[in-house]
Amino acid sequence: MSLLFYDDSPVFGGHEVMTLLGVAAVLSASPNPVRFIAAAANSQLCEQLAALASDHPQLTLETVDYSSSKLEALRNLANPFRIQTLARRLSQLRPSLVVAIQGNIEHSSLALHAARRAGIPSASYIPVPHSNAAMGARLGALRDLFASRLFQLPASFITITDEMAKLLRGRGATAPIHIVYNGVDTARFQPGDALSACRQLALPPDKIRLGMIGRIEFRQKQQHLLIQAVAADPALAASCHLVFAGDGPDCETLRGLIAHHHLSATVLPWCDPAILYQALDALIIPSRYEGLPLVMLEALASGTAVLGSDRDGMKDVLPPAWRFRPNDPAALAATLASLVHQGRPTPDPALVTRVRSAMSLPSFRQSFATTIRTLATHSPA
Repeated sequence: MSLLFYDDSPVFGGHEVMTLLGVAAVLSASPNPVRFIAAAANSQLCEQLAALASDHPQLTLETVDYSSSKLEALRNLANPFRIQTLARRLSQLRPSLVVAIQGNIEHSSLALHAARRAGIPSASYIPVPHSNAAMGARLGALRDLFASRLFQLPASFITITDEMAKLLRGRGATAPIHIVYNGVDTARFQPGDALSACRQLALPPDKIRLGMIGRIEFRQKQQHLLIQAVAADPALAASCHLVFAGDGPDCETLRGLIAHHHLSATVLPWCDPAILYQALDALIIPSRYEGLPLVMLEALASGTAVLGSDRDGMKDVLPPAWRFRPNDPAALAATLASLVHQGRPTPDPALVTRVRSAMSLPSFRQSFATTIRTLATHSPA
């Protein structure tokens, strides 16, 4: 049995992090050969794969000089030579299974076409099967039209929550779907002393601290919704301190909104999130879309409450009282007001236990390696 992983995204993100952990688990579980084809433009991915290969000689790294771009589905249709070239290479290698690493259905979709042409079974490892229109992408409806056939190409899918499996079915996927939860380092993310964490980060211990961690980008992450929700409720504005950790294209706009509404807030650069979770009373995830956000799992493993949009991985994990209608600052404000009225919240111990067991790194590694082995052994071409 041999495996081939394919990722031609030029961007190194959270899905690549999980993929590397999964590939390491596969390599540790078996001496069978593994090849990884990656975009040369993704230098961080290539460097980490090279380091992994130094510890596991059965891993071979191969690079390609092209990478996925917007309108990738249309690009593949317009240039069938790309499919033919990769199909010939796959035919030479003859892996038991091609695993396409897909942030969304267009990323790395070239591998799905090529594997189908070469008669080799493929699996799509995809955390975000949302439509481009739902994600607010330019020309979203047109891109979705050209991408619709891609859901028919893999012999199987691997995704990260039940909600993502429902989205795949809704977009036309008929192949078997396997769920492998993301995993977090439960040794690193643990409950700690809030006062000590506040001192380290210079946060006010006398206010209710509501935080968001991640790329500051309004289109997806929607930090502005939290500001609107708190600013609209004088009681929340008086009692809460907002914490935004990260960087991104809307960072200066975020600072301007905070100043405009005269809110108590701190904008931090990237910092150790393990300390920040300990300092927060609640992590807020008002995103337009997510998969199974690692920040949610990290916060819950740390014993920190999480409020999130009633969709995607948040809907799979969070209790109803901690979810709010998406894209609605009034609904977020009402959920926050209820939370503040009850005092500083703590997650249900059963939920923390579930995250720290079923969504730990060891659980992820075992589930990913077992799923890949099963698909490589039983997937039809």
